[in-house]
Amino acid sequence: MIDIRPFLPADVGAARRVNEASLPAVNSLSEAELLALAAMSVHTLVAVRDEDLVGLLVCLDQGADYDSRNFAWLKNNLGRFAYVDRIALAPEARGSGIGQLFYRDLIARLAAEPARAAAPLACEVNTRPPNPGSLRFHQRLGFAEIGTQDLGDKAVVYLSRSLAATATGSANR
Repeated sequence: MIDIRPFLPADVGAARRVNEASLPAVNSLSEAELLALAAMSVHTLVAVRDEDLVGLLVCLDQGADYDSRNFAWLKNNLGRFAYVDRIALAPEARGSGIGQLFYRDLIARLAAEPARAAAPLACEVNTRPPNPGSLRFHQRLGFAEIGTQDLGDKAVVYLSRSLAATATGSANR
């Protein structure tokens, strides 16, 4: 059974290990950087299976003071939004439905917050290096392309979806 719960500072070591195991789909973070990112987030969630932390999700909104080219693009193009900066999964947890559970939980949390419920949920997926599995996953969840950007060292596609749309799929908790 997978438990999705809020990140606690005591999770930082295990969450960093999961993050680093997910490179290059996410960028590397030190423990201090991860704690700072979690502190500025609207929601940082972890997935726990049998007392082992196997997943990390970080969600920011437009008010975050976050130095990221992708975040800057969203801020310039969307105004108000909730942004999934990263979903990182331990190698043994990939393909087990945890990403679906993360989104289901996050969407319920954001939809319950009147100040955020009307804003779109956004993310980006690398197209260079390519991440076709993540792109298919997000499309199944109702995300649609809203833009692209070539950043030189990598290229991304930006996606968004309404919080009113339900997260689909068959992952069981």
